[in-house]
Amino acid sequence: MLWKAALILMILVVGNINYDILFPLDRLPGPHEKMVCHDALAGFGGSAANTAYWLARTGTRVALAGAVGRDTLGQAHLAALRDSGVDTRGVQTADATSGAAVIFALGRDKRMVRAPGANLLGKTDPGLLAEADLIYLSGGDTKTLAGYAALARERNATVVCGWHGAMESSVAGFADGFILNLDELRMATGVEDPEEGIRALDSKIAAVTLPTGGCLVSEGIDVIEVPAAELDPVDRTGGGDAFAAGFLGGLARGAGVARCGKWGNAFAQAVIMGMGARPDISTEELGSSLEK
Repeated sequence: MLWKAALILMILVVGNINYDILFPLDRLPGPHEKMVCHDALAGFGGSAANTAYWLARTGTRVALAGAVGRDTLGQAHLAALRDSGVDTRGVQTADATSGAAVIFALGRDKRMVRAPGANLLGKTDPGLLAEADLIYLSGGDTKTLAGYAALARERNATVVCGWHGAMESSVAGFADGFILNLDELRMATGVEDPEEGIRALDSKIAAVTLPTGGCLVSEGIDVIEVPAAELDPVDRTGGGDAFAAGFLGGLARGAGVARCGKWGNAFAQAVIMGMGARPDISTEELGSSLEK
């Protein structure tokens, strides 16, 4: 199966919308230890919301589907997404608290505690599929992901799965492609070797990020390594979401997978050298990554 690059008019991202509280640490606390953290960051996050945000920042037409709570944080997040250019018609407001995550960041390592909240209450909106050429399933309620995947296949839209979709047969069975990290690939396929794991996905397109930087990409037959400089990250939070945005932004412009992988690397590197899932990066800097 070979991937034929084509211009994509709109990407629909489906999945988690969270509020993040990030604690950068030098080490994790021990049992019963009350550790003092001299810095903290609170802000908007969630895998789907992050990817949609970065796509919009580069001028890619993008819609987001999911759910937030009927609370101050949820409504503030929606306003911030709209301000960035994300179409939020597919985001429902549910009678629940908005999703939240507490993140402990240790350079290349991190730990997360997540409360899904309203993320489990999203509903499939068939109307959004009429406009989307590609749908990226990033997380959230499995039933909702499966509903979008089935509708997308009926309407001949390309379906790309992130981690949550890759682990659910009701979702992955509709997938044309996958964007995963190396650990996720091994869990999804049970195959240790990365290249063999990508082939085991049996998909038209795949991108797998590597722990030390760079990625492997495939159009169904050959697996290509796209290297990137190894960095000492400030915080890895949101790096994978930014990679997905760069990669999908490349697909939206009709680029081949190697160039899409290069853009994904550039986006991820820009984000992990700042704090939080959405550090202050200029639109010009992101746009220039897509022009190289």
